[in-house]
Amino acid sequence: MRPRRAEAALTWNGEAVTTDMIGSKGSVSYTDPAEGEADSIDIELNDRDARWAGDWLPRPGDRLTAQIQVFDWDAEGDDRSFDCGSFVLDDFSFSGWPRTGTISAVSVPADTAFRATQRTKTWEKATLQAIGSEIASRAGVDLVWDVEGGEFPIQTVEQTEQTDCAFYNQHCGEYGLCLKVYAEKLVVYDREAYKAKEAAAALRKEDIQSWSWHTSLEGSYTGGEYTYTDPATEEEIKETVGSGPRILKKSGKADSAADARRKITALVHSANHSATTLSLTIPGRPGLVATQCITVEGMGEAIDGKYYIDKATSRIGGGYTMELELSKVEEGGTE
Repeated sequence: MRPRRAEAALTWNGEAVTTDMIGSKGSVSYTDPAEGEADSIDIELNDRDARWAGDWLPRPGDRLTAQIQVFDWDAEGDDRSFDCGSFVLDDFSFSGWPRTGTISAVSVPADTAFRATQRTKTWEKATLQAIGSEIASRAGVDLVWDVEGGEFPIQTVEQTEQTDCAFYNQHCGEYGLCLKVYAEKLVVYDREAYKAKEAAAALRKEDIQSWSWHTSLEGSYTGGEYTYTDPATEEEIKETVGSGPRILKKSGKADSAADARRKITALVHSANHSATTLSLTIPGRPGLVATQCITVEGMGEAIDGKYYIDKATSRIGGGYTMELELSKVEEGGTE
């Protein structure tokens, strides 16, 4: 039987990166966060001939694409590939001795103004989706809106000396939505809806190379209370969700009672999301990505269960492993 193997297939400005360019001891790390950060790729290389400091010198704005390819992985003939997406070079360094280099790139839009240029703008009578569409268009990418239900109307909101990236990420979070940049797309999705999906894989005790588990009651809530001033009557109003002994109390701006309920529900869900966490290192699994759920089995009653993948980091070079950062999906929730 042929031994299984894994490699990262890279292109650089549209051209395949050859083995001698990466170097015999090169490795590739691909980090896939569920939200709040861009996907990233880090390439370590051997520069003993100093060619990366010469003919092959990377330039800011260079574009990379990456695939993880496995051969004879779970059985002979099991050849698969996973597309990591496209990236823009944003950092490069050398060190020695021996002479080595590190290339880092992120999956941000080619228009760097998305995360670099601060803007001031008043958005009026808009929706969260319409704001996202305008921001995506300005960045030269598409908006993928994977959210069911209402339009999330917004009467007025200020973008004050904020980048489009920071501003939109903040306001998606206010409504319990997550923003992810992948393959030159802005993807907005509902994390709670994703947590309700079927698990993409089951991991057993024997699949796990190392692990760390943690749980805490502190910072988790059974309900919430949101206080706001009605914009029409200037009356102070309180909206509540859930019940029980641990109530999260917040105040702020809201356009309506429904708006206030959405915001306090999002705050409670966000606070509760990582009450129980599990970090794992496992052999690489192409196609297992952040935003999916998995089940963990055979680790003990308290640890076993369904988990949401907050971050997946693949490391290829002398093998293929994945590091998963997980949050337990608790039964029930705040309505």
